This record gives sequence, C-alpha cells and structure tokens, in this order.
Amino acid sequence: MTHEPLSDEIETWLLDQALHDPDILKLFGDLCLRLHAIGLPLERAALSWPTLHPLFQAEQIYWRLGEEAELFQFRHDAERSKDFEKSPFKHVLINRLDRLRRRLEGPEKHLDFPVLQELHDKGFTDYLLTATRFRVAEVDGFRGGDSGLMASWSTTRPGGFSDGDLKALSRVQKVFAVACHAAIQKRVMVNLADAYLGATAAKRALKGDVRRGDGERIRAVVWHSDLRGSTRLSNEMAAEEYLELLKTYYDCTAQPVIEEGGEILEFIGDAVLAIFPIRGDTGGPEAVRAAVRAMEKTLDLREAWIEAAPEIARERMNFSISMSVGEVMFGNIGVPTRLTFSAIGTAVNKVARLDKLSKDLGRMVLVTREVAQVEPDRWISVGPQRLRDFDRDIELFTRACARDAFLPITAAAS
Repeated sequence: MTHEPLSDEIETWLLDQALHDPDILKLFGDLCLRLHAIGLPLERAALSWPTLHPLFQAEQIYWRLGEEAELFQFRHDAERSKDFEKSPFKHVLINRLDRLRRRLEGPEKHLDFPVLQELHDKGFTDYLLTATRFRVAEVDGFRGGDSGLMASWSTTRPGGFSDGDLKALSRVQKVFAVACHAAIQKRVMVNLADAYLGATAAKRALKGDVRRGDGERIRAVVWHSDLRGSTRLSNEMAAEEYLELLKTYYDCTAQPVIEEGGEILEFIGDAVLAIFPIRGDTGGPEAVRAAVRAMEKTLDLREAWIEAAPEIARERMNFSISMSVGEVMFGNIGVPTRLTFSAIGTAVNKVARLDKLSKDLGRMVLVTREVAQVEPDRWISVGPQRLRDFDRDIELFTRACARDAFLPITAAAS
C-alpha cells in the first residue's frame, strides 16, 4: 500500500507548522495521529533529543494510540539508566546509524535489546528507529554520539510495517526534523532566558523589551538575602568546598523564592535579590504571604542542613533575609551592548541596608512594617532603626519565634 498522496499532505502540514512556532509535544502527538489516520499501523512512538537546560540534559516524548503524548526530562545529575545503556537509542547514537529496524515476530525476529523483548511480549510485531542529525544550540554531542533527533515507531499489525509504511515514515522523518529543529531551538532559547533572566524578564526580553531603559514601575515585595562571613569563608575553604557551600546556600534561599512565585533578579556575589510582584489593587497581602512562606521554607532547609553538618561547619550557614514593600523600577539597565534586567528604587535600597542591622541584632530575618502588618502575630517590633543614607528612622520587625537567631561564629567575620 502506498501512502504518497497523503504523505505529501502531512509534509505540507509539517512545513507550515515549522513556520508557526510549534509546541513540540503537541506537534509529535498530532503527527502520530495523522500518520495513523492515513493508514500507517502506528500504535506506539517515541521522540528523543538533547537540550541545553540548567537541570536537564535530554528530553523525550512518548506517544501511544488512544493516549495523550507525554514529555519526560532527564536530569544532568541522574545516573545513566540501565534502560538507556541497553537501548536501541544508544546503539544508533554511538554507531551513527540513520535507521535501525527489528522484526519482533516470525522467522526474522531479532530481539537484541530488552525493550524489544518487552514490545514483543505486548504483541508488537515491528520496530523502526530513525535518526536525523543536527546541532541543538551548541551541543556538539550527547552521551558519546552526535546530537539531533531520534524517533522510534512500533506496530502490532501482523507482518509488521509494509514497504510503503517504511517509505512514508522515512520521508516524513526528514520534514518532521525540520519542524522539530525550530521548536527545539525555541525551547532552548526560552529555557536559557528563563534561567539567566528569570521568567518575567525573559518573557519581556523575548517580546521585544531589549533596549536600555525599557521597563515599568511595579509594586512588589522585595527580598534580599546575604551569606554571613563570606569573605572569611572563601579565604579559609578550598575553592571547590566553598562552591559547594554556595550551591547549598542558594538552594536554601533562592529555590524557595522560585517555588512561591517570586522572581530572582540577581545573584550579587553571595547575595540574592528577588521580588514578589503585587498583582492588582488587592494583591499586596498575597505577595507578602508568598514571600513569608519562602522565608519559612528557607529556615526549614537551613535547619535540616545544620542538623546533618559537622559541628565545626554549622556556623557557615548563617545568612540574612530582609523584606520590604514598595514601588520599584523593573527594567533594562547597563550599556547598550550589555544589559541586565534588574530593579531599582527605595525598597531595594532599604533591604540592602537591613543586612548590616541583622548582624547587630543577631537575627537573620528583618522586615518593614508593610510586611509585618499582613500577619502581625508572626512578628515583634525591634523599634525604630537608623538605616545608612535614610533621613528618618524606620520601624523594623523580626520573627516572634527566634529560630532565625544566628549561630555563634568561631572566627572573626568578614
């Protein structure tokens, strides 16, 4: 059976999709349904490609007839799975094959990979894996092979795929790779922009706010945290050990901000500057509550780390958290050829100045009245305090429970 006229329609559709910023998950699911609709006996398919992402090294989509396509992501720190090491995907990748076919029934049956035995046991009769090589961003290789796109196609039809089926899949694979190349590059661009700019700033930059001075005034809860004694610690500790400490510190302080809907604006050495934007006229209390939830998570993570750390190392996880509410200018600053999104304003200056006071008061967390008044039972006043470069004293508050008290530092702090 030939599928050429209908395959031509699918190829035209794929080229059109390539010009319209396709979502790769939906694109692959729709392609599988279209192939099945023109008579290809397709019941299972998988698509895999490498990516550039701070957390993930590769992504994969699984599709089964009658089910929605599912996306899976594989972390950098995950051990190589036994499934991958013994898979046809690795065999094709390492040996630079364009195609691998395995009959799963009959006299030509060849079940040389565990997944093929599993498919055979489930009634599948034929398996085809196709590979199209292209560069994904600057990823030159992946797990010992070339980067690009690999797709597997499986059927349960007695006798397996026909010659017409195989020809149609091979034709479609090339055009599909063109559409996927555009979609994957867009995913990489968005992922990197989110990682390095933050989700809100990335969205604005990708929409065209790319000139110096582009920005807007917004109200927000401003968050600032700073590692205590960092200069001393960096001098005393080996570079690798200090970097591990910084990773743990950022996991404690920055990750809860992201989880609660905040935006990390900058990592300033060992300091974290973030905002919780206030949405609408009544969004202030919820933004404050989100920031406070992030603060409590941060203290929980710190306590867990301290309990597991050697006693001599426990004082290393001392840091301040300062929060205020106010209007900030959120936008592009820098020089025309090197910009960053950041926030400036009185509220930002205020939280930066609170760091020094936290040392004097011996408490990690200090907030202004605008934060404390949302849930007043959580806070106690430490009275009016003078902040450097501010004309008037400002009333500050710390947690009613002293779980945020600093641990004693055994050597002179920076």
